[in-house]
Amino acid sequence: MVRISDLSPNWEALAFDLYQENEEKETVNVDDVTSDSETDSAEEIDAHALITTLYSDQRKTKTEEGKGTKSKQEYELLVNDLEKQFVKKKMKNYEKAITVEAKHKRQTQQEVNELQRDMKYQVNEEKADTESKIAMKKDAIQSSDESIQLYEDEQKSLQEKLQKLNEKQQDLAMK
Repeated sequence: MVRISDLSPNWEALAFDLYQENEEKETVNVDDVTSDSETDSAEEIDAHALITTLYSDQRKTKTEEGKGTKSKQEYELLVNDLEKQFVKKKMKNYEKAITVEAKHKRQTQQEVNELQRDMKYQVNEEKADTESKIAMKKDAIQSSDESIQLYEDEQKSLQEKLQKLNEKQQDLAMK
Protein backbone atom coordinates (compact mmCIF):
# COMPACT_ATOMS: atom_id res chain seq x y z
CA MET A 1 0.00 0.00 0.00
CA VAL A 2 1.26 3.45 -0.84
CA ARG A 3 -0.11 6.47 0.94
CA ILE A 4 0.75 9.88 -0.42
CA SER A 5 0.05 12.97 1.60
CA ASP A 6 0.34 16.68 0.80
CA LEU A 7 -0.34 16.06 -2.86
CA SER A 8 -1.43 19.11 -4.81
CA PRO A 9 -5.19 19.11 -5.50
CA ASN A 10 -4.30 19.84 -9.13
CA TRP A 11 -2.26 16.69 -9.73
CA GLU A 12 -2.87 15.00 -13.03
CA ALA A 13 -1.07 11.67 -13.07
CA LEU A 14 1.05 9.46 -10.86
CA ALA A 15 3.19 6.47 -11.88
CA PHE A 16 4.97 3.69 -9.98
CA ASP A 17 7.50 1.26 -11.40
CA LEU A 18 7.49 -2.21 -9.82
CA TYR A 19 10.76 -4.12 -10.01
CA GLN A 20 11.58 -7.73 -9.19
CA GLU A 21 14.00 -7.83 -6.27
CA ASN A 22 17.16 -9.79 -7.04
CA GLU A 23 17.55 -12.94 -4.98
CA GLU A 24 20.76 -13.82 -3.22
CA LYS A 25 22.99 -16.28 -5.03
CA GLU A 26 22.43 -19.92 -4.19
CA THR A 27 24.77 -22.83 -4.53
CA VAL A 28 22.43 -24.22 -7.20
CA ASN A 29 20.58 -22.13 -9.72
CA VAL A 30 17.58 -24.29 -10.52
CA ASP A 31 16.08 -21.67 -12.81
CA ASP A 32 19.08 -22.04 -15.14
CA VAL A 33 18.71 -25.82 -15.18
CA THR A 34 14.98 -25.78 -15.89
CA SER A 35 14.68 -22.81 -18.21
CA ASP A 36 13.66 -23.43 -21.79
CA SER A 37 15.67 -20.57 -23.25
CA GLU A 38 18.99 -19.01 -22.47
CA THR A 39 19.22 -15.26 -21.89
CA ASP A 40 22.72 -13.91 -21.79
CA SER A 41 22.32 -10.30 -22.83
CA ALA A 42 22.27 -7.62 -20.15
CA GLU A 43 19.36 -5.90 -21.89
CA GLU A 44 17.11 -8.93 -21.49
CA ILE A 45 18.10 -9.39 -17.85
CA ASP A 46 17.42 -5.72 -17.09
CA ALA A 47 14.08 -5.94 -18.87
CA HIS A 48 13.04 -8.78 -16.57
CA ALA A 49 13.78 -6.67 -13.51
CA LEU A 50 10.96 -4.23 -14.33
CA ILE A 51 7.69 -6.01 -13.63
CA THR A 52 5.22 -3.29 -14.54
CA THR A 53 4.42 0.39 -14.30
CA LEU A 54 1.25 1.48 -12.56
CA TYR A 55 -0.39 4.72 -13.62
CA SER A 56 -3.06 6.65 -11.81
CA ASP A 57 -5.05 9.50 -13.21
CA GLN A 58 -6.98 11.80 -10.88
CA ARG A 59 -10.06 11.57 -13.04
CA LYS A 60 -9.99 7.76 -13.00
CA THR A 61 -9.09 7.24 -9.34
CA LYS A 62 -12.10 6.22 -7.30
CA THR A 63 -12.50 4.79 -3.87
CA GLU A 64 -14.35 1.51 -3.63
CA GLU A 65 -16.49 0.42 -0.73
CA GLY A 66 -14.83 -2.34 1.25
CA LYS A 67 -11.40 -1.65 -0.23
CA GLY A 68 -10.03 0.13 2.78
CA THR A 69 -6.82 -0.32 4.67
CA LYS A 70 -6.11 -3.88 5.72
CA SER A 71 -5.11 -4.76 9.23
CA LYS A 72 -1.59 -5.77 10.13
CA GLN A 73 -2.78 -9.36 10.55
CA GLU A 74 -4.28 -9.40 7.05
CA TYR A 75 -1.02 -8.13 5.57
CA GLU A 76 1.00 -10.69 7.52
CA LEU A 77 -1.29 -13.46 6.22
CA LEU A 78 -0.96 -12.12 2.68
CA VAL A 79 2.85 -12.01 2.89
CA ASN A 80 2.90 -15.49 4.41
CA ASP A 81 0.75 -16.80 1.55
CA LEU A 82 3.04 -15.19 -1.03
CA GLU A 83 6.06 -16.82 0.64
CA LYS A 84 4.32 -20.19 0.54
CA GLN A 85 3.60 -19.78 -3.17
CA PHE A 86 7.25 -18.89 -3.80
CA VAL A 87 8.47 -21.95 -1.86
CA LYS A 88 6.06 -24.23 -3.74
CA LYS A 89 7.25 -22.86 -7.08
CA LYS A 90 10.85 -23.40 -6.09
CA MET A 91 10.07 -26.97 -5.03
CA LYS A 92 8.52 -27.63 -8.45
CA ASN A 93 11.66 -26.24 -10.10
CA TYR A 94 13.82 -28.62 -8.06
CA GLU A 95 11.55 -31.50 -9.06
CA LYS A 96 12.02 -30.57 -12.72
CA ALA A 97 15.79 -30.35 -12.20
CA ILE A 98 15.82 -33.81 -10.60
CA THR A 99 13.90 -35.19 -13.57
CA VAL A 100 16.35 -33.60 -16.02
CA GLU A 101 19.38 -34.97 -14.12
CA ALA A 102 17.85 -38.46 -13.84
CA LYS A 103 17.17 -38.51 -17.59
CA HIS A 104 20.73 -37.34 -18.30
CA LYS A 105 22.07 -40.06 -15.97
CA ARG A 106 20.03 -42.79 -17.74
CA GLN A 107 21.22 -41.64 -21.16
CA THR A 108 24.84 -41.56 -20.03
CA GLN A 109 24.52 -45.05 -18.50
CA GLN A 110 23.11 -46.35 -21.81
CA GLU A 111 26.09 -44.84 -23.62
CA VAL A 112 28.47 -46.56 -21.17
CA ASN A 113 26.73 -49.89 -21.77
CA GLU A 114 27.01 -49.45 -25.54
CA LEU A 115 30.71 -48.58 -25.28
CA GLN A 116 31.34 -51.64 -23.12
CA ARG A 117 29.56 -53.87 -25.67
CA ASP A 118 31.61 -52.32 -28.49
CA MET A 119 34.90 -52.98 -26.66
CA LYS A 120 34.44 -56.67 -27.35
CA TYR A 121 35.18 -56.05 -31.03
CA GLN A 122 37.99 -53.51 -30.69
CA VAL A 123 41.76 -53.77 -30.84
CA ASN A 124 43.93 -52.68 -27.88
CA GLU A 125 44.43 -49.08 -29.06
CA GLU A 126 40.70 -48.63 -29.55
CA LYS A 127 39.98 -50.25 -26.18
CA ALA A 128 42.19 -47.72 -24.39
CA ASP A 129 40.32 -44.86 -26.04
CA THR A 130 36.96 -46.43 -25.22
CA GLU A 131 38.00 -47.01 -21.59
CA SER A 132 38.81 -43.31 -21.23
CA LYS A 133 35.40 -42.41 -22.70
CA ILE A 134 33.75 -44.81 -20.26
CA ALA A 135 35.63 -43.24 -17.34
CA MET A 136 34.47 -39.74 -18.38
CA LYS A 137 30.88 -40.93 -18.67
CA LYS A 138 31.06 -42.60 -15.26
CA ASP A 139 32.29 -39.29 -13.83
CA ALA A 140 29.28 -37.60 -15.45
CA ILE A 141 26.99 -40.20 -13.85
CA GLN A 142 28.62 -39.53 -10.46
CA SER A 143 28.11 -35.79 -10.99
CA SER A 144 24.44 -36.37 -11.84
CA ASP A 145 24.03 -38.45 -8.66
CA GLU A 146 25.56 -35.64 -6.61
CA SER A 147 23.33 -33.04 -8.26
CA ILE A 148 20.23 -35.14 -7.64
CA GLN A 149 21.20 -35.55 -3.99
CA LEU A 150 21.77 -31.80 -3.66
CA TYR A 151 18.38 -31.04 -5.24
CA GLU A 152 16.67 -33.54 -2.94
CA ASP A 153 18.34 -31.96 0.10
CA GLU A 154 17.17 -28.52 -1.06
CA GLN A 155 13.65 -29.91 -1.49
CA LYS A 156 13.68 -31.27 2.06
CA SER A 157 14.78 -27.87 3.33
CA LEU A 158 12.00 -26.17 1.37
CA GLN A 159 9.49 -28.71 2.72
CA GLU A 160 10.54 -27.75 6.25
CA LYS A 161 10.21 -24.08 5.32
CA LEU A 162 6.70 -24.72 3.97
CA GLN A 163 5.76 -26.53 7.17
CA LYS A 164 7.01 -23.56 9.24
CA LEU A 165 5.05 -21.15 7.03
CA ASN A 166 1.91 -23.23 7.58
CA GLU A 167 2.49 -23.10 11.33
CA LYS A 168 3.00 -19.34 11.08
CA GLN A 169 -0.24 -19.00 9.15
CA GLN A 170 -2.13 -20.89 11.84
CA ASP A 171 -0.58 -18.70 14.55
CA LEU A 172 -1.45 -15.53 12.63
CA ALA A 173 -5.03 -16.71 12.08
CA MET A 174 -5.42 -17.26 15.84
CA LYS A 175 -4.42 -13.67 16.70
